[in-house]
Amino acid sequence: MSVKDFIEKGGTIVIDPTEFTQTPDEFLLEYGNIVDTICIMAKSETGSTFFSSSNAPKDQRYGEVFSSFAQIATDIGIRVYGLVQGNLDGFFSRDPNFQMYKSGGNPIINYVCPNQETYWAYLAEICAEIVNRIPIEGIILKDVVYPRENTCFCENCKRNFSSIAKIDRDFSFEQIRRNEARVDLWNQSRVDAIRGLYSTVINRIHQERKIEVLTELCIDPEIQFLQGARAQLGQDIASLSQISSHVLLHFYPWSNYPTTQEELDTLITEIAPITDRIGELKTSFYMWQPDEMSFEIFNSLKEKIGSKFLFFTENQPKSYLDRRSLHLDLGV
Repeated sequence: MSVKDFIEKGGTIVIDPTEFTQTPDEFLLEYGNIVDTICIMAKSETGSTFFSSSNAPKDQRYGEVFSSFAQIATDIGIRVYGLVQGNLDGFFSRDPNFQMYKSGGNPIINYVCPNQETYWAYLAEICAEIVNRIPIEGIILKDVVYPRENTCFCENCKRNFSSIAKIDRDFSFEQIRRNEARVDLWNQSRVDAIRGLYSTVINRIHQERKIEVLTELCIDPEIQFLQGARAQLGQDIASLSQISSHVLLHFYPWSNYPTTQEELDTLITEIAPITDRIGELKTSFYMWQPDEMSFEIFNSLKEKIGSKFLFFTENQPKSYLDRRSLHLDLGV
């Protein structure tokens, strides 16, 4: 299937300016008659923006694509959502005081610790700039996440958790894992940090304009679906749904899409705590580079449970292999 086919069947394309081969005018000339909503990346995982920001560095090649694309699309009646990378930020993470660390002290490239209020405020101001300057329907806050259960062990996190758990500050993840009560405290502390980041950003956005803000939840069998999202990534559906009424379900970011009825039935069972709440909780889907079969499966599921959008990208992110190895603890 082509991009046009996905759009005609109800998919909403996510545009990364660094990957996209068309100008805004070319895209809208080709697809403007069939597109009613698009999503455009406003801040990338490198930390650079695709609009003129007073806070973050502007991408040297594509620094005005988001703002110009959004304005042109809005002018012809197309709804625009902006995608903002959360604590995956190659620029800000250069500062070792904000970088994320594994147990044992190894830094994790490009990730900012989610438990840093200075970064919360920084990200919030970037989002406020977008909402204040650019006519968009909503913002997707993506990759607000801990990449693995053994993160983060920066000095700030060690100090905070040692106070919560009443242990010496020089601790390791192995020491946490040997004590079930400490594991519970560890998981909750990470959920609370994610909540704090989201809350700060959403509150700041709503000071400018009451637009929709989508919070992300990764759904992947390799990390045991909702259970793993909480334990590994710090993403907790109960917490996220209290922060925002619209949750973005990123399906199978690190695994092959389901191909059998058995695999699909397993997925449906695993996400029942979410689908049981449809009505009070709005959901949308997100897929990296779907093929025809996977798109049809998830588009049908979207219709079945009444989700709003199925966002899709043409390509996997350039950092996909490194990120997959990190999230699945494959040694990178």
